[in-house]
Amino acid sequence: MLKPLALRLATAGLIGLAGVSAASALERVRGTIDKADASSLTLKTETGTETIALTGAKVVSVVPSSLDQIKDGTFIGTATKGENPMTALEVVLFPESMRGTGEGHYGWDAITDQTASGSKVKSAMTNGTVKAETSGAPKVKSAMTNGTVKADKPAAGGERTLTVGYGKDGTKQIVVPASAPIVAFEPADASVLKPGAKVFAVVDKESGKLDGKLVAVGKDGLTPPM
Repeated sequence: MLKPLALRLATAGLIGLAGVSAASALERVRGTIDKADASSLTLKTETGTETIALTGAKVVSVVPSSLDQIKDGTFIGTATKGENPMTALEVVLFPESMRGTGEGHYGWDAITDQTASGSKVKSAMTNGTVKAETSGAPKVKSAMTNGTVKADKPAAGGERTLTVGYGKDGTKQIVVPASAPIVAFEPADASVLKPGAKVFAVVDKESGKLDGKLVAVGKDGLTPPM
């Protein structure tokens, strides 16, 4: 089923396509590779089987990353839930060669919430550049204690609030919980398209078949969280 025009154009922005017509039917497909060759790959999805043509498709690997890799100036994409605050469901770090891909804030589809129940939730997507960060904590009256630190283990991780800028004036503040999956795109080629690998793909159905535009393949069993 075709998506609303605004959503189709937002998906077009994700893969940096130029000159996409209003009639384009870009969609997102998620699944596990069943088989692949030089011209196509077949995915097992939640609803069945889909075959994607690879002619002209951009292939990237999806690899683990971490919150401490997100610096001032990093270009990211993040699917979020809720408002005030917006909470990240996942964050993708883009390589410099993909800076500007899908820049903006727009509706996304339902994705798995790995930060909470694991159920699917409605989401939005924000792609932009990380600006100076804030802790997200309010200022409070304080006292000072100076002394000797005992052998307590520090808490692992912790949430961060990112300020993400896009376009001329767009800005969003997004809380990233410690449990949110953090991944990065890395350049790849068709050699990563192996049976069993997990895939997130952007495809064009205008021709009646699935014409791959972006194929993101999880490395070493990783499931792309976007």
